[in-house]
Amino acid sequence: MKVLSLVIEYVSLKKSSAECILKVKVSTMAPETANPEDNQQPAKSPPFHTRFNILVGMDKAQERFLNRVRNLIVDNFLEDKETFAEDFYKDDVLWEVAIALGMKYEEINDFTDYVKDDFHSCLHALEVTHDVLNEAKHKAMLDELIQEVISLSEVDLGIEWRDGSFWPSGAKLLDEALVNENLEWLSGTKYADVGAPFEKGLHHLLEAQSQPEKLTDVITDMYEALEKMARITNDNNRTLGQNSKQFVGNLGLSDHYETMLREYTKYAHEFRHAVEQGKGRVPPLPNEVEAFVYTTGLFIRLAIQQSSRIAQSD
Repeated sequence: MKVLSLVIEYVSLKKSSAECILKVKVSTMAPETANPEDNQQPAKSPPFHTRFNILVGMDKAQERFLNRVRNLIVDNFLEDKETFAEDFYKDDVLWEVAIALGMKYEEINDFTDYVKDDFHSCLHALEVTHDVLNEAKHKAMLDELIQEVISLSEVDLGIEWRDGSFWPSGAKLLDEALVNENLEWLSGTKYADVGAPFEKGLHHLLEAQSQPEKLTDVITDMYEALEKMARITNDNNRTLGQNSKQFVGNLGLSDHYETMLREYTKYAHEFRHAVEQGKGRVPPLPNEVEAFVYTTGLFIRLAIQQSSRIAQSD
């Protein structure tokens, strides 16, 4: 009776919302009668397209990604006069976007005029935009918006945003160990010659989603990265094929890995020599190229770890 009379008294003194009434009611309840499950948030509903079994293809998902970028990032952020100077978007951002995409700058042009509904041009433009932003808080805001746009996609777009750049995404655990950590290790001067083709190969892998001919470039780039790592490890200037046995030995691995590395080299040569000789060849399968990237990352990781162990023991 106490709770009921208190609620009625409270309402009679002040016209309150139902929420206020509930707060008074809960506050007067005995602790042992409160149900902890009452405070739990309801489970989030699955996305609309999942609930209604609406299939969204990659082309349509990329189109929606572009539209969300225009709405959330361009219109609602970059063109916000309270956040940026009036001419910042036109004079600074779009100027750099035009330069990066190799297009003629026109004052009347907008984001769409430069990106032209091309998914990868949009990704490139967003990277450029991030570079143009001077203040850390604005970069952080753009980071959050890009992550939001990616999260809203109905399908996996095969991309992730990290440290101001887009990267192709694959298996999360493999990416972390064989791609992300390698990029960090290769960023130093000691492995700069390895890091450049490795990073270039990752960009080609991203571009290959819409340009399959780039898959061969991925193999060429990754092979170059591992060949240079073997040269650093073996302290010579030989080819990867010539360095295989010594390289595997220096890593402290069994002969099985030498066989694995020789097959890796043989596979790469089939595509690299076709390019060098100007011969046409059907691009390799995407899943094979992804496996080639992870294999490259594996050997690079092992080489860096072995080098670190040797340095610590000296």
